[in-house]
Amino acid sequence: MPIASFLEEYDFTGKTIIPFCSHGGGRFGQSLTAIAKLAPDAAMGEALSIHYSGGSSMPDDVSGWLEANGISNNQI
Repeated sequence: MPIASFLEEYDFTGKTIIPFCSHGGGRFGQSLTAIAKLAPDAAMGEALSIHYSGGSSMPDDVSGWLEANGISNNQI
């Protein structure tokens, strides 16, 4: 609900939303669909879903996700 309230309150027109989550097996569920409905004028970037702690591949997964969204590790 906090994310839904945030998305409803602000204007994301022309902005890009880049979702990420950690989970125990449910991944994003219906979250990506809900984000798209709550911020219809925003672009949706490549989403990242990490299972639990992410395992040994997490650093590479995050780096690849940042790169896929046009963000370098130097920008964060």
